[in-house]
Amino acid sequence: MTLLGKAFTVVILLLSILFMGLALAVNASHRNWRDVVLGPSGYKAQIEAYAQQNEQLQDAQQRAQASLAREQVARRTSLAALQTQLDQLNDDLADRIGRIQKLDEKLANLTETDKIQAEQLQELTDANKRLREQVTQEQKNRDDLFAQTLVLQDKLSEAQGVRMELDERNKNLAAELTRFREVADHMGIDPKAPLDGAPPDRNGNVLVVTRNKGLVEVSIGQDDGIRAGHQLDVTRDDRYIGRLRVVKTEPDRAVAEIMKDYSEGFILEGDRVDTSIE
Repeated sequence: MTLLGKAFTVVILLLSILFMGLALAVNASHRNWRDVVLGPSGYKAQIEAYAQQNEQLQDAQQRAQASLAREQVARRTSLAALQTQLDQLNDDLADRIGRIQKLDEKLANLTETDKIQAEQLQELTDANKRLREQVTQEQKNRDDLFAQTLVLQDKLSEAQGVRMELDERNKNLAAELTRFREVADHMGIDPKAPLDGAPPDRNGNVLVVTRNKGLVEVSIGQDDGIRAGHQLDVTRDDRYIGRLRVVKTEPDRAVAEIMKDYSEGFILEGDRVDTSIE
């Protein structure tokens, strides 16, 4: 026999001994489970007793819960009534506090009003005193004004006489002025022309430049008060260019010669011309 066969034989022997021990143990501990379960004091009887006891306990619990619920409802009702009374008392207290505060404010306002009225009464008394003094002064001033009025009426009568005399003289002067204007128009005299021969304050532009002749045509003429001999200054973008002397005039334009002594640049068409530069 080989070593492996011997090992299997030993293992089989040990397992046989183990199974025999288990069989003896089972036989020793064997019980009649039917009697244990269904007997008078078996598990079934105990379970039924426990179930009956459980039902009794549940009934008692339900009765206790119902009683507790009724008691809770009663307590809630009582608590709600007490809360309502408390709310009413709080509202009443708040209303009373509000009334007291209003009365305090009213008392303070009355006290302040009384103080203000006392001050106003004092001010009215002082104002009444000042008014009496003003009335006395106004009466005195009225008497003085009445006396001045009499004097002014006399002066007014005198001034009215002077005015009538001045109106008559004004009419005579207006008639003489009308006659003077008619004579001036007939003789071609412009009353607005300067007495010293200087040109009026006018400005225009260069229309044509004739360089070979040194002549320039400008856009202002006899109707603008320009006469032969008047001098015009030429500028471009506020820069001085030169000066012109008028040699010929027409109603709406004039021809001028370039004064070379005053030339500071070339005169171009569109340059500005002025009778005087400040």
